[in-house]
Amino acid sequence: MNKIKIEIEKRKVLNKLNHNSLSGNKEGSFNIYASETEDHIKKKFRCWLLLRKNGHYVWTEAIFKNTLARPDLLTFKNGIWKIIEVLQTETEKELIEKIKKYPEGIEIIKIKDYSDIVLSNFE
Repeated sequence: MNKIKIEIEKRKVLNKLNHNSLSGNKEGSFNIYASETEDHIKKKFRCWLLLRKNGHYVWTEAIFKNTLARPDLLTFKNGIWKIIEVLQTETEKELIEKIKKYPEGIEIIKIKDYSDIVLSNFE
């Protein structure tokens, strides 16, 4: 995919994000919330670090404008968007409801254990 097409694909999703100083919509920053468990934060950070080291653009806790849905991680590389959800206390039913609020066409990756945090799961 050429650079222009990649930028167009990137803009398609970026335009759906809520851009304000309180949201997690700053690429490359790592955001956490007091309500997250330590284990959840560590898994999210490991994913974030692995993705950043391997050339992904990464947003944590980005907020989508229309639904206010907030994935743990939103990543973009080579024209492809993915959402990564670190499952800790969320039930499968809660996750299904959350996913309904995400834009269509973005792959959802579920991380349950540290063993799931491997580059091949994100490429």
